[in-house]
Amino acid sequence: MVFWIFLVPPTIWLLAFFLIPLGLIFAFSFSEKRGIIEMAFTGTLDNYLRALDPLYLGIFLKSFWFAGLTTLACLVVAFPVAIAITFASPRWRPVLLLLTILPFWTNLLIRTYALIAVLRTRGYVNFLLEDLWNGGNWLLNLVGLGSLQLLGARFEPLQMLYNNFAVVFGLVYVHLPFMVLPL
Repeated sequence: MVFWIFLVPPTIWLLAFFLIPLGLIFAFSFSEKRGIIEMAFTGTLDNYLRALDPLYLGIFLKSFWFAGLTTLACLVVAFPVAIAITFASPRWRPVLLLLTILPFWTNLLIRTYALIAVLRTRGYVNFLLEDLWNGGNWLLNLVGLGSLQLLGARFEPLQMLYNNFAVVFGLVYVHLPFMVLPL
């Protein structure tokens, strides 16, 4: 009896909020749109044929490519971090785990806007690169090679937003704790 008391509520929850909506979406996939909000069940496969259009297939492939690249990048970054946490002294292990879990305490939207502030053209990364460029030019001037302009006439900020790099970087940034913790 106790077994059923603990089994029935999650099963009802799963049915109500996952399986039934999933079944409705599957049923609507065989429907036709008749108006702005009206759908007619006709048993058509046109929606599946439209999904095989080269435009949509290209988008699917790009999505899978980004997913694989993000997974690989997360694994490359997370594995050394997980090893460091595993072999850390008992005193430092909770601190390192806290630093891994800390991003979960901040809303994803706030973290995304912070990432935009870091990566934008006049963001923190480009400010750091500009300071390094200025320091390199100062050093070249100091040794008498400034007139050669080895680093260029002026610093050009990198465009790190609104491209594929930003997408993968943002996905890695968001999903990295999910890779570190299980490892």
